[in-house]
Amino acid sequence: MLKKYLQIILAVVINTTIFSTKKRLVKRIILFSILIPFFNVDATFAQPYKLVALGSSTTAGFGATTMDSSWVGRLKKYYECRLNQSNVVFNLGRSGYDNYFAMPTGYIPPPTRPNPDAAFNVSKACIYLNDLPNNGNGVVIINYPTNNFDKYSIPEIMISLQVIYDSVSTLGHRCFITTTQPRTDINFDNSVVKKKLSLIKDSIIQRFGAANTINFWDGMFNAADTSVLPEYSFGDFVHFNDAGHRVLFERVLAKNVFNLPVWYAKSTGNLNELTTWGSNKDGSGNNPASFSQDFAEYYIEKNLLPTINANWFISGINVRVIVGDGINPVNLKIPAAQKITVSSLLKINCF
Repeated sequence: MLKKYLQIILAVVINTTIFSTKKRLVKRIILFSILIPFFNVDATFAQPYKLVALGSSTTAGFGATTMDSSWVGRLKKYYECRLNQSNVVFNLGRSGYDNYFAMPTGYIPPPTRPNPDAAFNVSKACIYLNDLPNNGNGVVIINYPTNNFDKYSIPEIMISLQVIYDSVSTLGHRCFITTTQPRTDINFDNSVVKKKLSLIKDSIIQRFGAANTINFWDGMFNAADTSVLPEYSFGDFVHFNDAGHRVLFERVLAKNVFNLPVWYAKSTGNLNELTTWGSNKDGSGNNPASFSQDFAEYYIEKNLLPTINANWFISGINVRVIVGDGINPVNLKIPAAQKITVSSLLKINCF
């Protein structure tokens, strides 16, 4: 739907140039070049990045109508388009598994706990990252939200997650632990276990820090009984539907796990000025050092009447300029004496 909408906009822009003056024609073509990068920007020499999702049924895509609609599937599509690189995201999700299955190969678990599965554990995840020239470009997301948490103690859950986390971080890769998720089936449908899932969520954030955790709990449940919110529920009291998976995807995306440069325009200021841009969604925070950054995204959302007062030149590998949020109209004004240039090749039909 969004892609079709943008194509219609581009067709209108083209048609309006037919009866325009030569100066106006140049102005319209520049605007055309800004709208295209919403799809994606292509480059030949993309830096290698890799992400492995390690988890249970939610990671495996259960509840979503298709794998492409799952949070991992959406992430795979997004980063392969964003980075113009195939094989960015790898899925090691396995239904029914808990955190002990993900322990490193050779780990000996406590009695009655399952042994690691070498085909779906953290050691296997790290193998996918072995060939990265920069270990810091490797990411593992750990998503074991509930399985057997009604039986395991909070201390042992934290210890096992710490072992998994350390197995990734000691190699120089980045690791993110997701929190618990709401669940109210069978043994989880009682006040003690419901409270326990909430405490585990808090313990994960406290132990690993907000920077290294992704919250899949808050905003996903009904406060009256901690069941999955109806709009996100697959219907089995455990899993999320397509809408729920989309929220999880958006939360992972907001974490910016690869530390790619993302900049937001303030509600006022000329777009060609570095001080108009910030690292926070309202345009506050750090300013970019330049408009020449690889994989950078520039969002123009808060300023509904953006403009420039000098030529604005944007360069770098796979750069995107996104005008608007898809809901509120943004009227980008380019004075006749100025121009905007994005020095990247374009890859259409990516998003």
